[in-house]
Amino acid sequence: MDTDSDATQAQGTSSGPKVIRANQFVLEDATGTARAALGVGKDGRPWLLLLDAKGTVRTWIGEAKYGPRLLLADENGTTRATLGVSEHGPSLLLLDAKGKTIWSPR
Repeated sequence: MDTDSDATQAQGTSSGPKVIRANQFVLEDATGTARAALGVGKDGRPWLLLLDAKGTVRTWIGEAKYGPRLLLADENGTTRATLGVSEHGPSLLLLDAKGKTIWSPR
């Protein structure tokens, strides 16, 4: 895949709007498997998902109820680490395979 020429073709040479508007975008790999998604939830909060080759969500980045969040999941899709910021300050949690907190700075 020639990414330089693909990028040039995607940008195009025509003048006009360079904005695409949608509620959700899904990126697929060469086999058609979804590997990333960008969207806005029904609550109006934006999010980004990164999926592994099996389609399991491994990373979630988004605007949660109390502020921005980053969630990292294991191969089963279980959240194993979270990082966030709220009006109360930053938070970092490490979780075991059952979702129980195994480390937090507080």
